Amino acid sequence: MSSTIAVRPLKGQERKEILDFLRGIALLGILLVNMAFFNAPFLAQISTDFALWDDLPNTVFKWINWLFLEGKFYPMFSMLFGLGFYFFLQKADNSLDPVVFTYRIRLMYLLFFGILHVGLLWNGDILILYALSGFVMTWFKKSSDKTILIWAIVFILLPVVVIAGLVGLIRFAMLIPEAADEIAAAFEMQYEILDQMTEKALIVYSTGSFAEIFRIRLQEYAFILNNLLFMIPAIVSLFLVGVYLGRKKIFQDIDYGVKVMRKIFFWCLPAGLLLSLGYAYYMHAGYYHITNWEYVVILAGVFIGGPAMTFVYLYLIMLLYQKGFFRRITGFISKAGRMAFTNYLTQSVICTTIFYSYGLGLYGKVNIWQGFLLAIAIYIIQVIWSHYWLKHYNFGPFEWFWRSITYRKWQSMKRT
Repeated sequence: MSSTIAVRPLKGQERKEILDFLRGIALLGILLVNMAFFNAPFLAQISTDFALWDDLPNTVFKWINWLFLEGKFYPMFSMLFGLGFYFFLQKADNSLDPVVFTYRIRLMYLLFFGILHVGLLWNGDILILYALSGFVMTWFKKSSDKTILIWAIVFILLPVVVIAGLVGLIRFAMLIPEAADEIAAAFEMQYEILDQMTEKALIVYSTGSFAEIFRIRLQEYAFILNNLLFMIPAIVSLFLVGVYLGRKKIFQDIDYGVKVMRKIFFWCLPAGLLLSLGYAYYMHAGYYHITNWEYVVILAGVFIGGPAMTFVYLYLIMLLYQKGFFRRITGFISKAGRMAFTNYLTQSVICTTIFYSYGLGLYGKVNIWQGFLLAIAIYIIQVIWSHYWLKHYNFGPFEWFWRSITYRKWQSMKRT
């Protein structure tokens, strides 16, 4: 069978420093955003019913997060994931089938890691989502550039269009008095369930046993699963964009890449800023329910405005990298990016130990701006640790294990 043809992993020297550097920066952005969700339930951060952090300093940091961070760095990581698939396909000699077969095995293991991540650590896992979206991405392995771009646009618009249709149907149904009462009662019941879950989470995560935390984590993740059908198209879209960028050699020649990204920058800047502003305004105003048209703006801010701002950041980072502004820190951050999988998982270990009852029990006690400082401190430690680890080893621990089980051969860990 073609799937038995030998496939080799890329050697360390074939890595592109700029890509690891971008992964390292995305890792920081993701931690800054995730820190609040490690520390408290979503509703506790925005709902006036809980109002944990509604003073001026924390409100300012909420706006900074909504405008410049939330929804802007997972697209960067996702594009790089798609770019990684493009590089993976370059291992093929003739047929793509054995390479794609190996990549799907890799995704199956990633799915398994994600399930363990949710069960043992945190319900904000993205590995399951990446694994499922990755399988969809492999369907486009032989597609033309035009086809990839078209489907990337379709997938990125799909969640917003579908939600807009649902909001429209709900608003139309509420014009009928009998239906309006039933719909209002149904949503009111759902909001009460969410409030009860939030109140319970604030208690259990800070004082409960590991078994109690495990149960409520699965309850919360079951609720999150409702959003997977909307998240998968968005992630697939970003994966396909990464494949397209790889085909166009954007990151293989920094001068050429900056030139191309400059054109994209001027289109994405106004769109990204406008949609991010709408997202921040309506999040602050509390329009995060599907019965409101403003909710469509919030989703557009996440699924369209976020990636638009990601391209703005990509251009600025590449431009500064080209000019040599990051020369002193590039090597350090690149090391963190090379160990992105390990660092992502260790972020969960560190943060759950800080916030959950079996650690320091600080759940709900660290406010927004303190969480920002804590995230930066954790990231600096990870950067330093990654630098010294990779002085002695070829891969991060989880990267090594993932590669080894994918290729069914223990990879060389120790540097020679």
